Amino acid sequence: MKIGYIRASTKDQNLDRQIEMMRQVCADKVFSEKVSGKDMNRKELKNLLKFVREGDEIIVASLDRLGRDYQDIKEIVRQLQQRRIKLTILDAPFLNFDTGNNTLDTAMFDMFLSLLGYIAQNEREKILERQRQGIQLAKQRGVYKGRPIQYHENAKNAKDRLIYQNIKRMLEEGLPVTQIAKENGISRQTVYIIQKRMR
Repeated sequence: MKIGYIRASTKDQNLDRQIEMMRQVCADKVFSEKVSGKDMNRKELKNLLKFVREGDEIIVASLDRLGRDYQDIKEIVRQLQQRRIKLTILDAPFLNFDTGNNTLDTAMFDMFLSLLGYIAQNEREKILERQRQGIQLAKQRGVYKGRPIQYHENAKNAKDRLIYQNIKRMLEEGLPVTQIAKENGISRQTVYIIQKRMR
């Protein structure tokens, strides 16, 4: 059975290109979601991994649809290999080995995957370094404002205003930061930032 997995990082991104790719390869079933690749706790990815059986083929448009972290991708691939589930990456046909020797196919796939992982990791580090340099230069020129504040009493988004009010109330009640973050679906760092602004 051919099973597709498609993902976009944000709700604003379009899945149409990936949907069309799955149609062209005649996928029998497609799992799709709009969520960051940094998050491995993805509902549809979990559903896909529960659904597939030995002998099935998982199809993705590109390797980064599985995730953004090389170690996470490697772990998914390892699970699929153990379960004898084939992985096809449409924009990297050189990874789709079929020599007739499973051991050789696995070894070659792992070798190329390691190389791609290194390239991707190296590129991410370069991007982060360029961002740091850009921020440093902007600070020196006095034009760096930092990230816009999402949660505050005058936020344009009503939900963000509500979350802010809730966090403020909980902080005033002296509740633990971890509990506040968990109940509001935000990071502890965000709670600390709001707490600092309140002082």
